[in-house]
Amino acid sequence: MAVGRRLTVSEAGRVLGLSRTTLLAAEEAGLLTALRTPGGHRRYDPAELRRYAEHAGAAGWEEASAAPTDAGGAVPEAPTITAAARAALRPLAQAIDAESTGLYLLVSGEPHFTAAFGVPRWLADRLTAASPPAPILAALDARRPCPFDPAATGFPEPRSAGNGVAVAVHRDGEALGVLFAVSRRDMLAAEIRFVEAFGDVLAMLVADERRIVELERRMEAIGALTRPEPTADDPERRAAR
Repeated sequence: MAVGRRLTVSEAGRVLGLSRTTLLAAEEAGLLTALRTPGGHRRYDPAELRRYAEHAGAAGWEEASAAPTDAGGAVPEAPTITAAARAALRPLAQAIDAESTGLYLLVSGEPHFTAAFGVPRWLADRLTAASPPAPILAALDARRPCPFDPAATGFPEPRSAGNGVAVAVHRDGEALGVLFAVSRRDMLAAEIRFVEAFGDVLAMLVADERRIVELERRMEAIGALTRPEPTADDPERRAAR
């Protein structure tokens, strides 16, 4: 990190590993302070960026993954599934130069925010608690790529700008959820097709991870059933007396 020179928005974003939207959202939330040049441009002091990085690293604000929950008692995704989804979303964002990418998975028939890249923790918490936004529902119903205006829809957050696309994620004809990507520029038709194709890859990853989790649960249940009962001479039985 450069010392003694204030950094531009793009430079600060590269230093912190944040998208422009996330960086400005952190400033809006009062977590980061920017100085202004006489021309009104933002400049960031390296010491201020270091302070924010230390705080963000401890609090986990830079990127987000969340296990979906609801009041109806839906079972949340296993941490391994959300972690795998989050890891997969990073290269997607980098491949199409997206500000953020994210995944909603169906839980009890309703899409719930599950994981994202380029989304700060406070926004992830908000998306997890909120009802699924219109672009997500539209993509799920249409079963085709659905472009949307982030500014008009207020998704992923009210200050979002640029262009977005949401695509339904299917596996063997079964809807699993919706994948979305947001870019500050117009998305090319080839990039939209890439997001759609990546949804198929993500569907295979989620399905495989779910099978692994289910297998582990069954193995654990079998292990509990086949575990021998403690005998009278068993140390655990003697300790319980």
